[in-house]
Parts: sequence; C-alpha cells; structure tokens
Amino acid sequence: MTLFELKEKLATLNAQIKADVDWISEKAADPTVPMEEINLKTTHRDELIARKDLLQEQHDDLEEKQRKALEKQHQNITGDPDKDKLINTKAAFYKAALMSGDVSKIYEGLGAIPANTADLGKGDNLLPTNMETELITEPFETNSLRSVEQVSQVTGLEEPKLLFEIDDVDLADVLDTETAKEIEMTGDTVSYGRFKTKITATVKDTVLHGTPTNLVTTIENALKGGLALKEKIRAFDPSPDGTHAHMSFYANSIKAVPGDNMIDAILKALGDLPDAFGQNAAVVMRKIDYYSEISKMANNSATLWGKKPEDVIGYPVIFNDKAIVPVIGDFRYARQNYDIGTIFETDKDGKKGEYYFILTAWGDHRIKLASAFRTAYVRRMIIGATAVAESDPPAAEDKLTVDALFFNDGWDASSGTGITYQWEYLNGATWENAAHASATTAELQTVSGDASKSFRCKITHTDADGPATVVYTNVIENLA
Repeated sequence: MTLFELKEKLATLNAQIKADVDWISEKAADPTVPMEEINLKTTHRDELIARKDLLQEQHDDLEEKQRKALEKQHQNITGDPDKDKLINTKAAFYKAALMSGDVSKIYEGLGAIPANTADLGKGDNLLPTNMETELITEPFETNSLRSVEQVSQVTGLEEPKLLFEIDDVDLADVLDTETAKEIEMTGDTVSYGRFKTKITATVKDTVLHGTPTNLVTTIENALKGGLALKEKIRAFDPSPDGTHAHMSFYANSIKAVPGDNMIDAILKALGDLPDAFGQNAAVVMRKIDYYSEISKMANNSATLWGKKPEDVIGYPVIFNDKAIVPVIGDFRYARQNYDIGTIFETDKDGKKGEYYFILTAWGDHRIKLASAFRTAYVRRMIIGATAVAESDPPAAEDKLTVDALFFNDGWDASSGTGITYQWEYLNGATWENAAHASATTAELQTVSGDASKSFRCKITHTDADGPATVVYTNVIENLA
C-alpha cells in the first residue's frame, strides 16, 4: 500500500471516529436511548481507534523510509560513491565561497594547491586544480569546434608547427611551397600567450540553499557555457581587435576559395588543400547555410534530406553557429590552450537574492599553420536584369534603359565594374547585335527606323573568381 493510500484510509477512519464520538456525546445525555446502543457504539469507536493506530504505525514507518530515501538521494546523486562525494564536496566549496565561508578545509578534498604556495601565490584565491581542469578542458558540446581542435592547459606552451619531421629533405620538397614559405616567414614554432577571459555565473539564493547537484550544475554549466561562447566568438570573429586578431580564422590570411554555390566552394576548397592536410580535413560551417544549399540542390526531392552531411560533402562536417564563412582544413593545426592559475571571485546582490561566482581564466587560440586551412565563399554572379522603355506603350525613338541588375550577393552594381552591355534586336527568329551608337551602354537610344522591332539587352559580368556570367533582360516588344 502506498503512502498516499494510507493517508486516505487514515482520513476516512478519523472521520468515522469523530462521528462515533459526536453520537455518543449526544445520546449519553438522552435517557430514552438504551445503554446497550451506547455500549455498542462505544465498542465500535474503540475498534476504529485500534485500526487507526495500526494504520498510523504503518504510515509513520513508510513516511520515515521515504524521507530517508529523499535525503539519501540528495547525498547520493549518481549511485557512484566517488562521484557523489565529489559532487557534494564541490557543492560545499561553491556554497562556502559564495557565502564568504571558510574554503580552506574543503580545498584538500578537491586536490587544491596548498595555501601560500610560493610559486602560485595565495592558495585561497585559486580554483582547486582538478575543478579547474574539468571546467576548462573537459569536452562539452556547446563549442563544436572542440570536437576537432586540440584543447590543452599548459603554462608557457610552445610547440612545432609541423606534426612531423624528415631529415635531410628540404621543407619545400616535403610540403607545398605555400606552407614552406609561411614557415620560413613566421618560424617553425608557435608560442601561446595569456589573454584574460572573465565569466560570471549567476546563482539564485533558492539554488544556493537547494540540493548539491543543482548548485554544482548551475555554476559549472554557466562557466562552461560562457567559456565555450567566448572561444567561438574569438575563433570566428570577422573583425577582431588587434589584440585578438591572431585567434580568428578570418584574420590570418587564410586562402579563400570561390565557388558557384556554397557546396561547390567547399568542395573546391577541399580539393585545393595539400595532401598533407586534406587527409584529416573537416568542414566547420553554420547549419543554416548547409540546409539552405541542400534545399536548393534537392529541388523538391527527398533524396538528399535523408543523407548525413559527410555523405553529401565526403568529409566530416561540424556545425557551428558562429562560422559565418565555412572553414575547411586540418584542425590539428589549431589549438585552444589555457594557462594554469585560474582564479575565482564572488559577489552578491541581497535585494535580488543573487550570488555571483566569477571565473577569470587566461588562454590563447592559435592557428598554427594558415596554409592548413581554406575558407569557402560563393563568388559574385549576375542572376537577373530588367529593362524598361521611356513611354508606355514603348515607341520608336524611345530610350530603352537597363533598370536594375541583380547579383547573388546583393551587390550594388551602380559602379559598373566588370559589367558590359550589348543590346540586341530580333531579326526574324534570330537575335542580332544592334548597331546603334549606344548599343553597348546601359541606355539604348532607338530611332524612327526601329518601329515594330523588339529589343533586349545581353549583360555580362566578369570578375577574377571564375568564368563570366551572362543574363538577358526582359524583351521590349514591337516598338510603335
């Protein structure tokens, strides 16, 4: 029988006992009521009380068991004694820190660096080392770049740019000349600096005084999420400041590869990578860009929608919402490194009932070899144009004008750079070039002899990214 069912039965017995007690009180003073009836009712009342006592004992026993089980659940969160102990110790640390308590005793259970250690300063300002490692280097999904890029925690890290060496062979013979030139210009090692990142976790007082698991989850998820967001912003910042420019894939002179569409550009970028980098290449791009291209390619067919991105492109695809331009390459040649010595601070707002756990970390993101990466972009192409006549209906001696040009990237073509015009007229069933003086401009001045003729304009756009693209305007028919 459940605790709820026991409570219901006890409530029923209490109501019956009360009814018997009220009846006995009323009838005992009435001489017309035989004592036999009163004795029977009294016996019935006593039986009900005895039954209630038995149920109450069961109820109290079950309620105590459930209370102890709930307390045990708060203390034994995962069922693994070691993990539960760590969670509870972490919760005690966070609670003591936020409430200005003594954290020194808790430090030992968290692998802390002893207070007043000469080379690291005052211990009570340092985050315990194993917690620092979990917060900074433990993989999590919110920054998908971590799934292909190295993350480390080494002070003063220096490492070679190449992952291999071959004796007695020139560098240019080993790799493409682009990589060889880059290494000769920038050196064969990369050094990681210390750039400050500050993350604040806001903790409501109800969470602070709640269960250990909620307290630990709230603080650590906020800190991990903040670090991940900061990493993504810096790695894909299209216009970083001078201090952080070296961290961005978009500010490291990475070769840009054009294509007719996004998938075409990515495939061409993959093909442009040297073999040394192409074998371990991956594509990092926004999910919205991928599905937009798939929607165009599918053309109302369901064939492509069921395929994984790596099946379509042929290489691993990592979605990252900050990768506004797809980055393609061997991500072993990029690394996020954090320095040790992470510190924490705390603050509180009593009126709002909020506590603040503030983490300060120092790290650096380095693209070790720009030549190991490519960015992919859709080259500018003309996709449409319109033409209008000076009067309606159009007539001979009207001026015909190319009214608007449309490009795939929304470019304003008012400058006319790379654009040529050729007006044509319909001669029977064949379009022929017009011989007017203005036939190669955006405005065609027709003459009286053009009556009954139809015109259109052929527009060509040329740039350095690929073959010229051509569109034709609408036809202006039968000049009056």
